[in-house]
Amino acid sequence: MHNALFWRSYFQSMFKPHLERTLQVLEQRLLPTFDGIEAEATALQERTWNDLITGPVDPDVDESMIAEAALETGYDHYTGMHAVRQSLINSFVPLLYHTWEQQLLAFHRKEVLHLREEHDNELLNLLELRKRLSSEGIDITQLPSWSTISELRLAANTVKHADGDSADRLKKRRADLFDWQHAKSPVKLPSTFTRRVYRPMSGEDLYLTLEDLQMYGRATIAFWNEFADVLASAQ
Repeated sequence: MHNALFWRSYFQSMFKPHLERTLQVLEQRLLPTFDGIEAEATALQERTWNDLITGPVDPDVDESMIAEAALETGYDHYTGMHAVRQSLINSFVPLLYHTWEQQLLAFHRKEVLHLREEHDNELLNLLELRKRLSSEGIDITQLPSWSTISELRLAANTVKHADGDSADRLKKRRADLFDWQHAKSPVKLPSTFTRRVYRPMSGEDLYLTLEDLQMYGRATIAFWNEFADVLASAQ
């Protein structure tokens, strides 16, 4: 059977801390850089107004038109930066899922596969791992965290590929993720709009939040505790 004591220590010292740091970097270092985008937009609007009102004046242009142009400039900056913020959150979903997946496949290659099998690409997948663990009486799909990780996988595939099978399944499971109101996007769309997913990597069409990502992150971290317990109980 497996060296459960070694792997528990490895999960605790290597896998979990990396996932925790990944989430911390997003929350504490990256997202705070967007805290000032509203003030930036206001300053840009005022600067644009001043530049236009003090520059050469077209007699056919009145102050209301200048004000509208300045407002549009500020709004474009705010919505554009908000889209970048959303794209950053969205992009961390596949990062989080594939980090966890590669961790699990590292266990698969080093602990489950035989030495002669480790470089056989056809065996390097979670389905093969599940099959081999199942033959030992271990079903990782029954772990409490698995359902949330399954949703994370659908979200990751949707971010990467836009519309497709994963997006369709995610829409049935979490329709709210496709509604701009979920993340309070400044680009407002009618709630009855039939959502099509074109550019989630550009911060459009899929509106994951930091809270969603934290939920997914907690599941990937909890998985390593649950999996270590299962390995130990199978001895």
